[in-house]
Amino acid sequence: MSNREVMDVCVVGFGAIGALYAYALHKTNKVRITAVCRSNYDVLQEHGLDIESKILGHYTSWKPYRAVRTVEEAADRSYAYIVCAFKCISDITTTPALLSPLLSRLSADPPTSTTTFVLLQNGIGIEDDLLEALSKISAPTVVISGCCWVDTTAVDGGKKITQHGNETLVLGYHRPASGPSASVVPEQIAKDSLDTLIDMLRAAGSNAEAAPDADIARWRKVLWNASFSTLCTLTRAHVGDVLAQPNSRQALRDIMTEVLTVARASLTPSPAVDESLSDGVIDLILTNENPKSVFRPSMLVDLDCGRPMEVEAIVGGVLRRARVHGVPTPKLDLIYAGLLVIQKGLINRRRD
Repeated sequence: MSNREVMDVCVVGFGAIGALYAYALHKTNKVRITAVCRSNYDVLQEHGLDIESKILGHYTSWKPYRAVRTVEEAADRSYAYIVCAFKCISDITTTPALLSPLLSRLSADPPTSTTTFVLLQNGIGIEDDLLEALSKISAPTVVISGCCWVDTTAVDGGKKITQHGNETLVLGYHRPASGPSASVVPEQIAKDSLDTLIDMLRAAGSNAEAAPDADIARWRKVLWNASFSTLCTLTRAHVGDVLAQPNSRQALRDIMTEVLTVARASLTPSPAVDESLSDGVIDLILTNENPKSVFRPSMLVDLDCGRPMEVEAIVGGVLRRARVHGVPTPKLDLIYAGLLVIQKGLINRRRD
């Protein structure tokens, strides 16, 4: 394949998720990966990444086409896809602020082809501020949400990425926000961009699939995160421990019920909503979880490591939708209050 046919793809955030799917795209020989790294830049430059994956196979000392330390360095060219694999923590910075150099380039030198942003992040409403920022830019853009159902971890000081068990990546595009300068692309272009991405990931071995509705997919994912992730974090316990206690198991059910109520109030009624967000999905989630699981959700891992957590994205996003639609959420309110106390301590220590 000639260089003219190779797509430039920028991956911002090169932790376990970002690196796993960057490697998947690299395997297709159709892209050149620019990796924006922070803590693992030196490791990547000196050693590369060892990949140990059930779906992608094994590879020693893989290096992307290029690695840079900052988004500013990456903003020297246009990209077909900009993959956002960093944690969505608005307490620290917003997605448009973090991507500012790339957005500025889009505004100052709009490419003739579409730029697609792929949000491999947790939470509800995380696309809102990016869609708003893009509505002020004349360049043609698409925003895709990705809900990752995968157990992948960076180990050995960031030198190795492991992925075990099942993997599913559910992807769907968002309708753009309207604006005075926005270049709203036809829906078919958004579908084509989504299909191209899914085709490449599947060719590499990923179980990527298209979501009929990106918002429904996000609500389905936050059901787990707003219940399991938060209770595991508040109790400093892994999934199996939370499932083992009748009281905490009932709390999981109660939290998911609140989330479902907010989701249904927020979404336009449809058969897809009825199917994906029915009452039965709670029993399905609880039944499918391994009662002996020692899995520690990423929110808890962040707490263990002293890093700020995705409290606003996962819980705050649900509560903001609840307030708009007048839905009471007493259990989520209590969880949110507790997590915010912990979050403030983590942010203060980070600033000291």
